[in-house]
Amino acid sequence: MMDGVFLAHRRISSIQLMGVLLLAAAPPALAQPSDVLLTDKLNIASTVEAIDFTWSGHRANPQMIQRGEHQIIVYYDANRQMSVAHRPTQRAPWRYHKLPSFLGWDSHNYVTVDVDEAGYIHVMGNMHADPLVYFRSRTPWDIRSLEQVEYLVDPKREQRVTYPRFDHDPEGRLIAAFRIGGSGNGSFFFHRFDTATKTWSLLHGSPFFDGEGERSAYYVGPDKGPDGLFHMIWVWRETPSAATNNNLSYLRSRDLLSWEDSNGTPVKLPIIRANGEIVDPVPVGGGMLNGQTRLGFEASNAPMISYYKNDAKGDTQIMLARKAGKGWKVHQVSDWTDTKQNLDRGGSLSGNTIAVQASPYVAADGTIRVRASRSGKPIEFVIDPATGKTVSSGPYEAEPSVISGFKDIAGVPLQVRKAGGVPAGSDYDFYLSWQANNANQDQARADIPPSSTLRLHKITRSRQSKPEDIE
Repeated sequence: MMDGVFLAHRRISSIQLMGVLLLAAAPPALAQPSDVLLTDKLNIASTVEAIDFTWSGHRANPQMIQRGEHQIIVYYDANRQMSVAHRPTQRAPWRYHKLPSFLGWDSHNYVTVDVDEAGYIHVMGNMHADPLVYFRSRTPWDIRSLEQVEYLVDPKREQRVTYPRFDHDPEGRLIAAFRIGGSGNGSFFFHRFDTATKTWSLLHGSPFFDGEGERSAYYVGPDKGPDGLFHMIWVWRETPSAATNNNLSYLRSRDLLSWEDSNGTPVKLPIIRANGEIVDPVPVGGGMLNGQTRLGFEASNAPMISYYKNDAKGDTQIMLARKAGKGWKVHQVSDWTDTKQNLDRGGSLSGNTIAVQASPYVAADGTIRVRASRSGKPIEFVIDPATGKTVSSGPYEAEPSVISGFKDIAGVPLQVRKAGGVPAGSDYDFYLSWQANNANQDQARADIPPSSTLRLHKITRSRQSKPEDIE
C-alpha cells in the first residue's frame, strides 16, 4: 500500500515537473492580463501608490516625467537594477521593465528619461566618467521594447560620460546633453534626435562648454523663461575639489543654436571661460558650490540667480544676483555666522549644512522670495524688489507635509523629488518619495539598510505662486 502511494506520488511529481519544463520553454507572454484591462474598468489612481522596492544604501535619484497623459518613472530597484515603470493614463495599471545596468555606490549615477515627438522612449544613466549607458525603445510608448544603443554620435568620444540630461528644442525635438571628461578637464556636448532616421547629431558641431583641458562647467538650464528665451547659468570648476568653483556666469538663446549675453551681444561657441558673461567673479576658494545655483525671473522677466558664497569674514551666505543696467548687482540675502562650508573635497559631498533649495521667484505680493535651508531647516527670505534688501525670513513647507509620514526605515533620511512635465493647468502635482542614505563621497558604507518603498504621491496643487523645486 505504501509502495502504491509512493509510486502515485512519483507520477504526480513527474507530471508537475513536466509542466514546469514546458513553462520554462514557452516564449514570454506579451502582456499580463492586467496590462490589457480597459481603463474605464479601473479605479482612479490613489493619492499614494507604492511603485516598487528601491535601493536605500545611498541616494541615486529616480525621475518621473509626464508627457500628455503618459507617466514614466525610472529608478533603481532593491537589487540596484535600473528599472522603468510606465502607464498611458492615471487609470491604467503600471507596466514594468528591468534594464541590464546595475548601480554601484556613486551618487552621480542617477537615471533620466524622456520621450521624443514620435513617442519613442529614451533612457540614460549610471555613468560617472563611464562609457555611455543609453536605451531607446523600438516601439513608441513601449518600455518593454527598450534596447541598449552603444553610442549617440562618436563611440570613441563617448567613453567618459557624466551628467546625462534630456531637453527639447523649440520645435519639440529631443535634445540629449552630457559631459565628456572630468571635473578638471570636461566638455559638454549637446545632441539632437531625428525621429525619421532614428539618429543623433551634434547640435552645435562642437562642444557647447569647452573646459580647454583645464576645467569643467557645471550648468543649470537651458530653462525657457517668461520672455520666451532659453536661459542658462553655470560655474567653472578647476579640479575635482569642490572648493575650486568660480565665476558665476550667464547666457541666453532663442533657438538653442545662437547665443547671447544678457545685453543681447552675440557670444561665440564653444563657451570657454574667456567668452561667457560673468555675473559674479567669485574666485577659486570663494565658497561657491556647483549644484547650488538657481535661476528665476523677476516681474519684469529679467533673470535673477540665487546661490551661496563666502562673505568677507569667511561665512557662507545666501546671495541674489539681479540684472542692473548693463551689468548685475549682487545682494547678500542672509546674515549668518559660523556657516563656512567644507568644500575642499571630491565626490558627491555630504555633511554640508547650507543649501539653496529652489528657484527665486516673485510672490503674489510683489516681493522676491529666496528659499534655502540651514541645518536641515527650510528658510524663505523675503526681499524688497526696490532695494534688494532682506525684510524678513521664516520657515516654509519644502514639500507637502503629508509626504513626511511615509517612512519605513528608522534612521534613514526621506528623499523627495517632484515630477516634471505636469501641465501648468493641472489640478495636481506628483512627487516621488523614498528613503535612502545621503551621498557618502561615492564610497561604500559598512552596512546596507533594508530596501525602501518608492512611492508616488498625487497632491492637490496650490494656486499660490511659488517656484519649481530643483534638484
